[in-house]
Amino acid sequence: MNIQRLIVGAMRLLPPALIRRMAGDPWVIDGFTLDPHIHVVANMAARQATDAPSLETRRAEARAAFEMLNAPRRAGVHVIDTDVPGPAGRMPIRQYQPQGKRDAEPAILFFHQGGLVILDLDTCDPFCTILADECQARVISLDYRLCPEHAFPAAIDDAMALWDYVQENAETLGIDPTRVALAGDSAGGLIAADLCHLLKARGGTQPAAQLLIYPWVTSDLNETGSLVSCAEAFPLNQEVMHYFRSQVFPDDKGNDDPLANPLEQDLTGLPPAVVATAGFDPIRDQGNAYAEKLAEAGNQVTHHCFGSLSHSFVGMGNVSRAATAASVQIARDLAAYL
Repeated sequence: MNIQRLIVGAMRLLPPALIRRMAGDPWVIDGFTLDPHIHVVANMAARQATDAPSLETRRAEARAAFEMLNAPRRAGVHVIDTDVPGPAGRMPIRQYQPQGKRDAEPAILFFHQGGLVILDLDTCDPFCTILADECQARVISLDYRLCPEHAFPAAIDDAMALWDYVQENAETLGIDPTRVALAGDSAGGLIAADLCHLLKARGGTQPAAQLLIYPWVTSDLNETGSLVSCAEAFPLNQEVMHYFRSQVFPDDKGNDDPLANPLEQDLTGLPPAVVATAGFDPIRDQGNAYAEKLAEAGNQVTHHCFGSLSHSFVGMGNVSRAATAASVQIARDLAAYL
């Protein structure tokens, strides 16, 4: 087992006063104080930062980071890797089945974070076991195509193909097609939000609910609000955001695509939503704005802003008890809609 992962996990057991001493002066942004456990990890990351890493290096470092930060899987959830047909060939998926399989059970299609550029099925793997257990639902996580190898909106095309596959094969899969939710964090939240808009326009069976976790819902990087106050936050900061944008929208081509900006679309008639944002996150304000606009448009919305947490908190269960508690809370909120 990764020694660094063991060391980080052991910090959860240390007295709070010692963790605060290790973290140093409290990190306060916009009235929020960062969880000291996450603060310690942020300090570690700052000491290890490299200048202008390549795409391959970014991907490798991100995978290694989440291997360290993630808690173990929730016990009792059966996990299997397989694949399904997609627009560019077979698409890898990972299925999570809670104990006590039932006929016509609810399902959750999950899309991982990573700016549409990095990360994979392992990134939110433990969180998917929390979702499966708390919601008593089949969770299907998609390994969608990434930029820049595949032009935007390839990931959204893949996600729609997964939706169609589940709907067309619901009886064989043992899934109730009317109780399929969409969920994702960060760029995965963008994918989930976009699918809700596309399916509304298409008609037919609609998602039972949507879970949007610190979602990316606009390509606008004008330096206002949390984009300024959280410009140096951990793990998402201004430099990383601009890098992702350069890979997804080279020379800004396509950054005005409606699929890159669900915040600017008609938000009426969308599925019930659980929206979770984090205090230490450059895209906090856009997620909060999306939750507010969803509610103003007449949709059911459950909204949490977890002020002491950072972007990517669902992948930090090995570090922070508060991150785990928030992950369980939003899973239970989604369960209420299923």
